[in-house]
Amino acid sequence: MIISRAILTAGLVALSVNTVRAEDAPACASFAWSVARERAAFGAPNLSALASGSALSGGVSAAQLILNPAAEVALPVPSEKEAKPDTFAGFVTATVPAAGMYQVTLSDEAWIDVSQDGRSTLKPASHSGKKGCPEVRKSVRFALAAGAVTIAISRASSQQIKLDLLKAE
Repeated sequence: MIISRAILTAGLVALSVNTVRAEDAPACASFAWSVARERAAFGAPNLSALASGSALSGGVSAAQLILNPAAEVALPVPSEKEAKPDTFAGFVTATVPAAGMYQVTLSDEAWIDVSQDGRSTLKPASHSGKKGCPEVRKSVRFALAAGAVTIAISRASSQQIKLDLLKAE
C-alpha cells in the first residue's frame, strides 16, 4: 500500500512537471529555429557571470552579462538604436573559430549590435523573438568571419542578461 502511494505520488509529480513544460513549450517552440541549446545553457546552475567588457571564454559560449546604466557606458561601436533612459548596456568580445552563420541569443528583451571591424555594426541575416518563453526572449543570426567579434547589448530593462553566441544549426 505504501509503495502504491509512492508510485502514484511520483506519477502525479511527473505529470504536473510535464504539464508545466508543455505549457512553456508553445512560445519556445514557435521561434524560427530551435533555442533548446540556449534554454539549457541559460538554465545551467554554473553559468558564469561576466562584467561588461569581458571576453566570452572559449570564444563561443553562454554567460550572464552584468550591464551598467546606459548613461555610464561607452559602447565600442555606436549602436543602431539610441539609448533609452533608465536602461542598461554593456558588451562582450569573443573569437569566432570559423566563418559561418552564428546566433546571438538573449534571455530578456534588449537590443543587440554586433561588430567585427570595430567601427560599424553588422546587419542581421535573420531574427526571431517570442514573449512567453521563460528562458529565451530573442535570437539574432549574423554571418561572421573567423576572428574577433564584439557583441553590444543596449536598451535592457535590468542589470543582468543571459547571452549566448553559438554557431547556427
